[in-house]
Amino acid sequence: MPNVTIKLAIAAGCLLALVRPVLAQQAEITGTWDLTITTAQGPRSAELILKEDGGKIVGTVTRSQGDVPVQATLKEKAVTMSLTVSTQNGPLNVVMTGTVEGNAGGPASSMSGAVDLGAMGQGQWVAKRTGAPSSATPSAAMPSSANQSTTVDVSGAWAFAVEFSGGSGAPTMTFKQDGEKLTGQYVGQLGEAPLSGTIKGNAIDFTIQVTVEGNVATIQYTGTVEGASMKGTVKLGDLGEGTFTATKKKP
Repeated sequence: MPNVTIKLAIAAGCLLALVRPVLAQQAEITGTWDLTITTAQGPRSAELILKEDGGKIVGTVTRSQGDVPVQATLKEKAVTMSLTVSTQNGPLNVVMTGTVEGNAGGPASSMSGAVDLGAMGQGQWVAKRTGAPSSATPSAAMPSSANQSTTVDVSGAWAFAVEFSGGSGAPTMTFKQDGEKLTGQYVGQLGEAPLSGTIKGNAIDFTIQVTVEGNVATIQYTGTVEGASMKGTVKLGDLGEGTFTATKKKP
């Protein structure tokens, strides 16, 4: 009888190899993030948007006081971000260092680490992805409004192909869409399980909860939709990550 680890991997549509080779290719950190910085004064949240511009990673941190430019560097899983914030006592240099979590070569799912606020002390930060990667700089000839895609329709059944370093599988997901809200059903080797998530623009994010021998696990899919296909990463809690592609089935 398969052990719990193997069964959870099957629930995502594949067999998970617990020992994965180290890949030189680093994860993608461009896109939109929910950023939370926690200091002795408590947590503060902001929107972080990163993009690639001329081979560099740049972007903005959006707070209630306005936007602040940010620069970032990434080496394998080590990330550094720096920005300068205007305060009543003058400019404050903020440096965030940490690590990214994500499948090498695919979009990172989260980042976290320590933040240095200069004379204001230190703290911790965490960022969770809310938007798909956007490594290309928008064309100057195209109005910005033309680059903002409307939410795509993913309603219906999709055939998935999930790949891990130790195997692959082919579950079916059926989506019901209400605006940006997604519900639906997973059908795979463990039977059926409900799914829920969001679709914002062409960025899709949904989770499935399965119970195996009394253990509950959450499986998260994050990716992008292009017409009748989608691709991205799948995360099985702390067990590991893989990639997926999917094609919409004809009615």
